[in-house]
Amino acid sequence: MNEEKEDIVIEDDPEMASPKGAEKKLREKLKVAEAKAKEYLDSWQRAQADFVNLRKRDEEAKQEFVKFANTDFVEDLLPVLDSFNLAINAPLPSPSPKLGEGGGGGVNHVEVLYRQLMQVLRAKGLEELDPMGKSFDPREHEAVGNIKTDKAEDDHKILEVMQKGYILSGKIIRPAKVKVGEYNKSK
Repeated sequence: MNEEKEDIVIEDDPEMASPKGAEKKLREKLKVAEAKAKEYLDSWQRAQADFVNLRKRDEEAKQEFVKFANTDFVEDLLPVLDSFNLAINAPLPSPSPKLGEGGGGGVNHVEVLYRQLMQVLRAKGLEELDPMGKSFDPREHEAVGNIKTDKAEDDHKILEVMQKGYILSGKIIRPAKVKVGEYNKSK
């Protein structure tokens, strides 16, 4: 340990020759030392606060990353969901004896699979956009056509959903493709 020691030499310093002079000099040195100590303490406290803030920002960034880490995977599954929707809404062929037997009672198995898949995806933060009857919003919807309407209240309202839209953890990953009502004022 190298400690700086300053010897007080009374003979060489006229201020230090008297006890009052020595006391004055020591008080000045004490004030300087206290000011430096306060400066170091303030600096240390700022550094500690910066570190705490950095950790908070880092934790928030990690949570954001985790929220959207599966975005590519979920986006890859969207066409599968579209196919399920098409299969669910397609007219069913005449009931197969195998489906009707054994308590199946004509259950739409595709719809059951779709619900299971959606349950898993909802647990990962996926939501369907259900814009039917809502006002058109270009941030959530993609207009693919218009439908003429005689009802003024249907103007700029979504009257048909061509393809569902999806939100993942609050972020739109695919807007809904919709047809929007266009009020025919001439009638």
